[in-house]
Amino acid sequence: MNVFYIGVPNPMSVSAAGVPSSQVKVTASGVNVSAGGGTGKYIVNATTPGEATITVSGGGVTQSFPFRVKRIPDPNPRLGGNAKNKGGSMGNGEFKAQGGVSAILEGFDFDAKCDVVGFEMTYLAKRQDPISRQNSGAKWSGDVGDFIQRAKPGDAYFFDEVKCRCPGDIAARNIGGISYKIK
Repeated sequence: MNVFYIGVPNPMSVSAAGVPSSQVKVTASGVNVSAGGGTGKYIVNATTPGEATITVSGGGVTQSFPFRVKRIPDPNPRLGGNAKNKGGSMGNGEFKAQGGVSAILEGFDFDAKCDVVGFEMTYLAKRQDPISRQNSGAKWSGDVGDFIQRAKPGDAYFFDEVKCRCPGDIAARNIGGISYKIK
């Protein structure tokens, strides 16, 4: 079954064997379809998860095609916008230079960007009690920025409850967390 994603323009090409393009008509239920800038090219915009149907008619024939409508998959939390920063060990200089937490869509075929709206950071200095702080937005701010600048070998940082908003999202979604040990 084919899929349309909410919040991104979904390109679609339509043709019918033996029917001139000018006679092909495309209608939809569950999604909005508009011309896509060329003969037989369309853009599908979806707003609600569930099912949609694209109906193609022309030359006396009508055929319907079912589609699933899904939201963009959950991105992965990363530091500094680098998809390779998947957690683990990191040097303190490199760690301090990251600047914030990002939400990376890996393996998603559309050009979509998810924005981090907040997270909880727990700082565990070597042989000390953990300290947790909330951060609004993706960039380090307030106490979180101060604790990041204290990073030294043996410290650990946990970024939990990372919340982001992707195109088409009404509310922020929790995408989990990521942790680092400073080397």
